[in-house]
Formats: sequence, structure tokens, C-alpha cells
Amino acid sequence: MNLSDRGGAAEAVRLINAQLDALSGQFVSRRAILELIMLGLIAREHVLLIGPPGTGKSLVVQAIARSVEARYFEYLIGRFTEPSELFGGLDLNALKEGEIRPVTGGMLPEAEIAFLDEIFLGSTAILNSLLKILNERTYRRGRFSMKSPMLSCVAASNALPEDPLLAAFADRFLLTSFVDPVEDDRLTDLMRAGWALGAQEQAAVPSLPAGVVGELHQAMLAVDLSPVHEAYAHIVRKVRLTGAVLSDRKIVKAQKLIAAAALLRGQTAAGLEDLWPVTFLVQSRDQQAQVRDLLQAELQHSRNPVLTGSVAQAVHGPTAHAAELTEQAMALLEERPALASDPLQEIWLVRVETLLARIDAAFDPKALPQGLRAVRKSLESLLETQSSGVVAGGGALAAPVEAD
Repeated sequence: MNLSDRGGAAEAVRLINAQLDALSGQFVSRRAILELIMLGLIAREHVLLIGPPGTGKSLVVQAIARSVEARYFEYLIGRFTEPSELFGGLDLNALKEGEIRPVTGGMLPEAEIAFLDEIFLGSTAILNSLLKILNERTYRRGRFSMKSPMLSCVAASNALPEDPLLAAFADRFLLTSFVDPVEDDRLTDLMRAGWALGAQEQAAVPSLPAGVVGELHQAMLAVDLSPVHEAYAHIVRKVRLTGAVLSDRKIVKAQKLIAAAALLRGQTAAGLEDLWPVTFLVQSRDQQAQVRDLLQAELQHSRNPVLTGSVAQAVHGPTAHAAELTEQAMALLEERPALASDPLQEIWLVRVETLLARIDAAFDPKALPQGLRAVRKSLESLLETQSSGVVAGGGALAAPVEAD
């Protein structure tokens, strides 16, 4: 495929979009993660996924790795993992001749895509060797040295490290995404998709033709960034107001993400539509939320026909989140069973408790937006009334119920 003309680039973008569509059909609420990993592959940068166990992080990475014609390596790191388990054991024949040469075939140094789970449990020896691969695409052991073909390393952890040294290592991952369990209103979709996946009912996703990702990377390097230099610098200054640390390295490397976003938007020059990846440079859930709200004006033009999920996640700040939760609460109040004896009443109450927990997890009670505060109070009153055995009276938001 020739990307030197717009037709070739358009076809490559179409293939990427079709690939993401097929993959996201297998995973509920994971489109944004798939897109960020693909963005990392095109930019040849690394992605960090933070979230609790069981949220599908490894399955998503495995799926996207299978869909790209590239050598893949994955490993679950523990506190007692030896460097040889990742980088290869010593070649005994070479050792007899006095040479220290590892056997790297099928191991991390020869991988083009890697997934390392529980990355921050690695020993100092592992992290130091990995750092060389991440930064310089070079693996070195003693006098032995080799170039690594690494396109992107995706790492995962349950939480960000508090150790400053590990935090400095985490900074090598340009994109950080926080992964949460699937939303309650999509649990049925999750069950269906999970059952189909377990029963192997999902259609196999064909691999991207060899070279497409590499050719998109080369085309990305030719994208004109001059139209957004000033706007990008302005955004970085505002982000730093939140206390978020953006290293010079990250600021420079992030230009590749902006260029890749522009390319996938079908453009050869970046525009204000492509600045949204800056949200994912921030390695703090709270500060990412602050950035989304702080940059509402700057990111209001964000759009990308291919990376729809990650764009929405990048610009969906607390204000929008509050509006979404308010809308869900209002809909839940309208769905309240008319009779307290209705078998669906118990299910409805569980949904109310879950939504209250989501609201409390997302917002400090003292900082609740007024609209959300009102519907939260209504939901809480209904729960208190139910638990006390008293039939609730009809309020402005509450539907009347009959006594048992």
C-alpha cells in the first residue's frame, strides 16, 4: 500500500477503522482502550492501563495484538520474576566459549508488541533493562547488545506506584488510561459478549495487512504540526496549573500523538481537533478529570471519525459526567415500579444503591452540582423510606406507590 498519495492513506485509515470496529464489537465499553493502543502503535509509543483486576485489560491487548501482523510477547510479572523470564536465558554454548549471550528468540527483546501485567512489581534489574528497550529500543546484557523492534509496550497495574523512582519509570509510558468495570446499564451487553467470546462465537478479526501500521507511522512523521504549536503550548501551560507534572520528554513526544490523530482524521496538517490526546499524558485520575474541565474551551473542537471513544473520554469532564449521572438518575426514578410488592422492586432498589455509590465515588458531597444533588437526595430518601418500611409519598421526582 502506497501512502504517498491521499488515496493510499485513506485506505489505510479505513482498514484501521474497520479493525477497531470489529474488535470493539467483542468488548463492551472498551473502544477507547483499543483506540489508545492503536494510537500508541502508530506513534510507536507506550501505553499504561490502570484498573482493578478482572476489567479485561489483558484480553483487550491480546485481541489487538492478534489482529496486527507483529511478534507478540506477554508476561505477568511478580516480585520473584527473574530477568531471564522476560529477556531470555544465557546461551550455554556461548558461555562455554566465555561469551555472555542471551537466547532472545521468542522473548521480549525481539517482540514488536508487548504486554506486561503488574509492571511495577518488577525488580530493579528488570526495570533497568526494560527502560533501555522502551527509551532506545536497545537490549543490553554485559557486552551483548541488540536492537529491539519494539513498536509499543502496553503495561498494566492495579494502581499507580507511590514510590518516586517507580513513578519516574511510569513516566516513560506516554499514554495513561484508567480502566473501570463496565457500567451497570451495560451489564446485559457484557454478559452476552462474554458468553459469546467464551463459546468462540465471535467472528475472527482478520489481521491488518503487513506494513500498514509502519506505513502510517511514516506518514504521521510528515504531518505538519505548525498550525497547532501555539495552541498546544497554551494547553500545556493550563494543564500545569492543575499541578500535573508534564516532563519535557512527554511534551515533545506527545506531538506524535497529535500528528497520528490528525492522520487518522484524514489530514496532512494538525488542527485544533487533534489536541485531545493531551488528557492522557496526565498520570493521575483526579488530575485527568481536572484537565477535562479546565480545557473545555480548548478541546471543544475535538473530533475524530476513527478514534471516537478516546476523544469522548478525553473531553468528558466532571461537568459532563454530572449531567450524565443526573440523566441516569432521572430515568431510574421514572422506572420505579408502581407497586412495592412488584418483584422488580428489589432489582430497582439495587440499581438505586449502585447509582448512589457511583455518584459518591465520582464527587465530593460538598461539591455536588445542584441538579445532581437534588436527584441524589430523592434517591436516598426513597431508599431510607423503603428500609424503614414506610410507603413514600409522591414528591416532585418520586412516583407514588401502593402499600403492600
